[in-house]
Amino acid sequence: MQILALLRSTWLVAFSAALVSAQANACMSQSSEQALDVLGLKSSLMVAALACHQNSRYNQFMLRFQPRVLAAQEQVDHFFKRHYGASSRSYEDSYITSLANVQSIAGIRQGVGYCDQTNRLFKNVLAIQTVSGLDRFSKQEPAVQPIVIVTCGIKQTPLFLDIERYAKTP
Repeated sequence: MQILALLRSTWLVAFSAALVSAQANACMSQSSEQALDVLGLKSSLMVAALACHQNSRYNQFMLRFQPRVLAAQEQVDHFFKRHYGASSRSYEDSYITSLANVQSIAGIRQGVGYCDQTNRLFKNVLAIQTVSGLDRFSKQEPAVQPIVIVTCGIKQTPLFLDIERYAKTP
């Protein structure tokens, strides 16, 4: 079991490093970053719903915010197409899979308190009434992400550039 966890962690680190490398050349606008925040929250809620039998609460979230979630998905689709061209679907699929995996692993590591924490998360999210409130919440309470997000206009340090140079490209 520990070997499987180590292999999974190693794979996630390698995949994340590869996306960091690719993403360092493809910085994100603030609106694309916000879209990733919303999709990260949606994924966290989906993982929580499956793990903690909270499907009805997840459905409430999706019914209330489906237009915003779909708009965020379109923005993320556009980001991947713009930066990865013909390979965009592969990169985006890998990102979405890694997102759910790291969130699931984070939940497993929290142990028995995970479902209690997700109850609070659902309570807070379902108290939000507006799209701007959802955007604000997803930024203030960011979901676990499998990648480092580099916002355009932020100066990359020499250390970051060294990491980028050694990261393998998928």
